[in-house]
Amino acid sequence: MNQEKNSLNPNLSRRTFLKASGVTAVTAGVVAANPWGTAMTALADEEQASAAGEEERIFSGACRGNCAGGCFLNIHVRNGKVVRTSAREMPNPEYNRICVKGLTHVQRIYSKDRLKYPLKRAGERGEGKWERITWDEAISTIVQKWKGYQDEFGKYAFGVMWSSGSYAALSGVGIGSAINRLQNANGALNITAAVDMARGQGTKPALGQGTFVTANEPADLKNAKTIFCWGANPVGAQQQSTHFFLEAREKGAKIVVIDPNFNALAAKADIFVPVRPGSDAALALGMMHIVVRENWVDEPFLKKSTGAPFLVKESDGKFLRQSDLGIHIPEGAKDELIVWNQDSDTYGTADTVSNPALRGAYTINGVKVTTAYDLLLERIAEYPPEKAAEICNIPVAQIEEITELYATNKPSAIYEFFGIDHYVNGHYGYFAMAILAILTGNLGKPGAFCGMGENLATDWINMAGTMFPNGAKPSLSVPVNMLTEILETKMYGKTPIDLKGIYFTHVNQIGNGAERKATLEVMKKLDFIAVADLNMNETAQYADILLPVAHWLEVDDVFVNYSTHPYVILQEKAIEPLYECKSDFEIYQLLAEKLGCSDAFAMDEEDYMRLWMDTDGARKLGITLEKLKEEKILRALPGDPYIYAEGGVFATPTGRAQIYNEAPAPNNNYDQVFDIAKERLPHFEPPLEAWHENPLHEKYPFSVIQDKGRWRTHSQWWDVPMLKELSPEPFVKINPADAAARNVKTGDIVKLYNDRGYVKIKAIVDRGIQPGVLSLPKGREKQEFIEGHYQDLTSRVMNIVCANSAFFDVLVQVEKA
Repeated sequence: MNQEKNSLNPNLSRRTFLKASGVTAVTAGVVAANPWGTAMTALADEEQASAAGEEERIFSGACRGNCAGGCFLNIHVRNGKVVRTSAREMPNPEYNRICVKGLTHVQRIYSKDRLKYPLKRAGERGEGKWERITWDEAISTIVQKWKGYQDEFGKYAFGVMWSSGSYAALSGVGIGSAINRLQNANGALNITAAVDMARGQGTKPALGQGTFVTANEPADLKNAKTIFCWGANPVGAQQQSTHFFLEAREKGAKIVVIDPNFNALAAKADIFVPVRPGSDAALALGMMHIVVRENWVDEPFLKKSTGAPFLVKESDGKFLRQSDLGIHIPEGAKDELIVWNQDSDTYGTADTVSNPALRGAYTINGVKVTTAYDLLLERIAEYPPEKAAEICNIPVAQIEEITELYATNKPSAIYEFFGIDHYVNGHYGYFAMAILAILTGNLGKPGAFCGMGENLATDWINMAGTMFPNGAKPSLSVPVNMLTEILETKMYGKTPIDLKGIYFTHVNQIGNGAERKATLEVMKKLDFIAVADLNMNETAQYADILLPVAHWLEVDDVFVNYSTHPYVILQEKAIEPLYECKSDFEIYQLLAEKLGCSDAFAMDEEDYMRLWMDTDGARKLGITLEKLKEEKILRALPGDPYIYAEGGVFATPTGRAQIYNEAPAPNNNYDQVFDIAKERLPHFEPPLEAWHENPLHEKYPFSVIQDKGRWRTHSQWWDVPMLKELSPEPFVKINPADAAARNVKTGDIVKLYNDRGYVKIKAIVDRGIQPGVLSLPKGREKQEFIEGHYQDLTSRVMNIVCANSAFFDVLVQVEKA
């Protein structure tokens, strides 16, 4: 009988797939589920009879990796074992979701690669030789090093690094999480992963940031008439939100996809714009030029809800305030901003003038000023659509077409994620896109927003109470990309740092960070490395002490941060932690006791959860631990749907959207000198490396985009047999013309290389890839590549005002291996 082939993997037949779905993950355990929807339960043959009569218990949980999903789970337990996971009903069924990763947690829990016991390195770092030790020895060794370094070399001699491996209040990361509490109580150096920072650096000065970042909740997309998916790939990276786009389209919304490569959503879009990588700010500026030229500017919105009328001083580039005019400001009073009153032809405060002038240069009490809007218009004038088209490598007619659609077929939404973020110039793109939205008034109303949406819950989480015990101060933060210089100079700006050791948790920096070889050099120079993780990933392999942590479903916790739905979810402990694994929260308690800050952790899990949600904001939303324990899930956003900046009130210092950044500041300040004027208005700057005019382009003519696919969340899920069978190996996608010039066909092995490193990988010839661009899968471990490593190609170089990893700002050459 012919076997039906699976289109995702031509070597995986339906029969093979079903067989794979039924094999045991461990001899005593269970297996994964059908990724196409029906979760299948399968126990080892010898246990099926007994399990059949065992009553199934179902627990509440959340899938908490950083995929922006936060899927609400049923955790099915029989005979003390998790046998499957399935989608649990959300209060609003529009948010019901689960993906193939969420269906395979069983294989993560019972993985052969799972860490079982505390380990001590027995050979060279990375050699793979280990000695099993007790928890007491592991914690004592870590604390001996941690305290010893701090006592001898200062509190910053030991650092803690975390990223986004798991979001949760107790045994995860995120706002108000227990790891922050430990760091701040101890004063250890906070080493940031320096990822996904350009979006905030660019968008926050313009739009602020609310409890759902700067987007309306996804269910609001159905109210949009035009949707720009700009620098995002929801089908691959936010699968759970894709149906909102398709449902909006069914209601008549026009969808425009702006991306260097043709992705799955582009196949359903009305217009696909194949923008040149890293040129997004120029495109937004060119669109602004057309908006102004065609009188599509929403002037009433600019006057009422933005800083466009604010007067900017010629002398220092700051906004004009009452104090600049010699007006006495009583103690405790606000130094109000000044605008020009168009009706009375004089000046007044912004809160009292109902019809401020948007344009004009004035001299007030000897102070020369110009409106912020006039300054913006000067910048926009530099980018006619013809110039934008040349920079972006797209036709003028297409820029005209999409601008008219966005500016006139309103309300319009710009849906962003981190595609633009991964260039050294990334924050300029986000700033320009936000100002395009401001000019057209596509903000603060149903169907109109600009940005990404992830649930931060900042309006109600008890951040001060959880993160700063006993009045502790925030720990000093440094970006991981600067550790090379810090270790060499023992300085961070003017701050002495003699770094000796690092505790890594919720992060796989070697496997997933920029410029892997530089990270390995840092690891060699450190005196001590401790790693807490679920499995033996690339970073774990370099530990001196390795701690096995509990799986997400083995702990009591609460989840809300960085999901694309409007809920807070209770994580119930479904089973006890396997082997000798401990929850992160228990590990922090053990460390705190020996570090001398045990009073910060003199509480149990429920105590911490109560502290975490002990705010008036939570009570206003009806969020209490008792209610959460009863209902398992509660709405954590106001409104239905939630609209960011509703009524034109923004979470900025002025309460208005800003087209001019009065006081630019770096996100990591180490006394660096930067061009303030360049940061104040929308600006285009080419990518640092991945640019066609870069002289290096002749030697390395391809830019590389790391594509987030369905089979990984960053580098997580690499150890899941089901996903390995569905996606057995990484590959690079290449345009047919580029492939033909190198005699490369699908299935051939190619070598990608530059001055930093190389990787050998199979090629797929794909017409959806732009000429001169390559698409690599993100989140693969070293052993999955034929040779080399994809992160050896990347650079740790950062923009001087934005500490961020520019994963896409890379040039390489390709040759057939």
